[in-house]
Amino acid sequence: MLLLASGPDGQLIGERLLKTGPTIAPSRIERHINQFADDLPTPVDAIGIAVPGLVHRDTGQVEMSDVLPQLNGWQPRRLLGEDVTQVLVNDIRAALIHSSRSLRSDATAAIMLAGTAIGMAAMSGGRVVTGVNGWAGEIGSVPMPTPNGIRRLDQIAGGFAIVAAAGMPATQVHAALAAGDVRVTEIVRSAGEAFGLAIATVVNLFNPEVITLAGGTLKYDRYLDAALLVAEQTSLPPLWQACSVRRAEDADHVVALGALLLADRANAGLHIENDAIADSAVAEQQ
Repeated sequence: MLLLASGPDGQLIGERLLKTGPTIAPSRIERHINQFADDLPTPVDAIGIAVPGLVHRDTGQVEMSDVLPQLNGWQPRRLLGEDVTQVLVNDIRAALIHSSRSLRSDATAAIMLAGTAIGMAAMSGGRVVTGVNGWAGEIGSVPMPTPNGIRRLDQIAGGFAIVAAAGMPATQVHAALAAGDVRVTEIVRSAGEAFGLAIATVVNLFNPEVITLAGGTLKYDRYLDAALLVAEQTSLPPLWQACSVRRAEDADHVVALGALLLADRANAGLHIENDAIADSAVAEQQ
């Protein structure tokens, strides 16, 4: 759990990183947020909360989170008081607002996160692709054929899948890759190729001008190289040539920075539902 705070000039004035895990309860998360706010040098005007899960567009409730299942059904109360603006958003959507803030107002772009699982959010013509409930972009749930049957993309390309297949924690996976372990290298390369197919899918479906990549799984040696090779090979050439695939700036903070930006825009009275990220991105440019 990454907690960030910014001052009126946009500069960070507070940062805290806390361990969570699948058993963490909403009450603990709320307690951490309150403690962090209490320790800041100035009162808080607005708060943005980005969660790894499906957030219902109308109710503002976490409908499903595979990574943090205790958040299912969570609808946080006004954590810092009724006068403090509060926004709850999916983590990939938050990352999209930060990564697209410098694009044209009518841009078509996407962000793809390769972390514990795989996530994606996209905007087309400057408007966020939301779906009927605001859940569009769950590319990690796309079914993929494998020798062992149909699996979700998450189950073959995400960081959890790599660790499970290797039978060792992430630190040891990195060490094995550095040592040239053939078995682990093949596991990572195969996972990267699956992520590359996902990139090509986004290229061919949305014809974006930019795809931003982020997430800790990209740090595995051979993963990103394999992904980009397969993505180029399986994308339609004109669409691939029109698209810039780039690593995210502020990659370790991209989600939290997006949540901060959304909170700031909401506090300024800008519309943040439905087309929230598009509106916020335009406002940031203006």
